[in-house]
Amino acid sequence: MSILRQFWRRLVSVWVYIRHILVAMVVFTNGAIIFLSVWGASANVLDVFNIKSFTGINWSDVANGPWFLLGIFLMLNAFGLLFRARIAWAVSLILLLIVLAFTWHFFPHIGKHFYWSAGALVLLMVCSKDFNHSSATAGGIAALISFIALLFYSTYGALYFGGGYHPPIHDLMTAFYFSMVTMTTVGYGDIIPMTESARLFTVSVIIAGITVFATSLTTVFGPLIWGGLNKLVKGTPKKMNRKNHYIVCGVSVLALSTISQLKRRNFDVTVLTAEDEERFPQIEQRLGGKLDILSGDCTDNTLLKTAGVDQCHAVLALTDDDATNAFIVLSVKELNPDTRTVVAVNDAKNMSKVKQVKADVLLSPQLFGSEVLASILSGEALDNEKLLNMLLRSGQGLVKDKADTSNNDEANESGGKNPVS
Repeated sequence: MSILRQFWRRLVSVWVYIRHILVAMVVFTNGAIIFLSVWGASANVLDVFNIKSFTGINWSDVANGPWFLLGIFLMLNAFGLLFRARIAWAVSLILLLIVLAFTWHFFPHIGKHFYWSAGALVLLMVCSKDFNHSSATAGGIAALISFIALLFYSTYGALYFGGGYHPPIHDLMTAFYFSMVTMTTVGYGDIIPMTESARLFTVSVIIAGITVFATSLTTVFGPLIWGGLNKLVKGTPKKMNRKNHYIVCGVSVLALSTISQLKRRNFDVTVLTAEDEERFPQIEQRLGGKLDILSGDCTDNTLLKTAGVDQCHAVLALTDDDATNAFIVLSVKELNPDTRTVVAVNDAKNMSKVKQVKADVLLSPQLFGSEVLASILSGEALDNEKLLNMLLRSGQGLVKDKADTSNNDEANESGGKNPVS
């Protein structure tokens, strides 16, 4: 039974690790099926990319144009799913809904497209929690691709269904104008869809405009506009001289309390956190003042170098995750072995593992607090000496072996190393 249980756990872990790749492959295959089905059509779809004059073209001769573009866009968007980008997940959802509508209305005889798209749609919904990455770079790239894809789809679709509008759409500029007016839901009413196919296409452009267009525009141009306004109102921020300071990794309760105490003692502090920059004002509000905050992976060497790990007093790994704290210490020692390190242990079962990274100070407030509470409840007398002994040498608080403590004291006396305050 134990072997079967281990096998099942390993199978589940493998499934959790690769299922986003499976979703990306299904979406890519769906786009490839559409692409290959149109590639063999009697009309040459690629003629649309070899146009010298848009005025003399009969767009009805180019068959299955929007269908062809949907296949290409699905294949391109599948690469964003490999990086677990949330916006790629949302765009794939919209594109698959459009594919289902096109298949049901125009190609009911091709059952495999409908069922494959429906299966991909269900898989996307089931694994929606796996696509939670929203970094500015990945989101910006995915948003830009989505914006370009939607622009191509709506403009070319307007030309393809141009005969179904009043007045008819026969040139590129009119198609582009109609696409922008429809995606932004302005709707002047000067161009009206008359046929059923034109109305269905217009509805798809409106839905995509409300979701993809607005989201992509905000993601791509929002930070640029907001950054420009911030510089205009606040001016260019002064770059902090990160030297002889403390680096605190994380914004846990312990981290925020430590930052507050260090600021009271007039120490310079640089905070590293995985939180987005939009949450910086909330963090500063909790501490009641401006902070030097950097966003990113606290274990990343580049971020630690930017924070000034080479010229700081100490690095304090105080996140809520013990594994992250251990990796922070290892990264710091790789960059500068002489930098003092403090690591917090949140779970008692991880104490022996975290000790192996050999941080200068190993802190477990929960263990220390539980020992103090047990002593109080049992009626034991507690004085300053006993509390200090429990904190420093009991193996449950600030954990330092006696040999390590004496060695560090000798090194401090000989090398003049500044202690961690």
